[in-house]
Amino acid sequence: MSIVARRIAVLGLGMILASCSLPQEVDGNLPDPDNVAQVQPGKSTKADVTRLMGSPANVSTFDPKTWYYPSRRVERDTLGDVTLLEQRVYVVNFDDKGVVTDLQTHLNDEHEVAMIPRTTPAPGKELSFIEQLLGNFGKGLGGGSDKDKKKKEGS
Repeated sequence: MSIVARRIAVLGLGMILASCSLPQEVDGNLPDPDNVAQVQPGKSTKADVTRLMGSPANVSTFDPKTWYYPSRRVERDTLGDVTLLEQRVYVVNFDDKGVVTDLQTHLNDEHEVAMIPRTTPAPGKELSFIEQLLGNFGKGLGGGSDKDKKKKEGS
């Protein structure tokens, strides 16, 4: 094998290995750290926080002057197992006038934050891939259902 062929083979192998990295997912609201740094206690208002960090994911049930911005970054392997890489929760407190009194950042807390998926469950049976693939097999070939046959007989 020539030197050029070896270099091409090594380069190709390197490209294949580089493409095998696991995908990372971000759940929640992960504001830009530069924007978070612009939030200043005593100066910033609720409007400023919303403009810089977005809408809060949660407002405290017992104290509506506390806003939460949870986020997490995870890596999912080929078997679907999830590895938590980073978890961050920003907690913003306001006074009665809507001015920021405190901004806290909690990193990789020992308690995992459960993220709620933003999907609406639909009642009924979930079909497997094969059921979906074969679900329409035979339809349109003149067979039809019993209701269709009765309608044809009645008219």
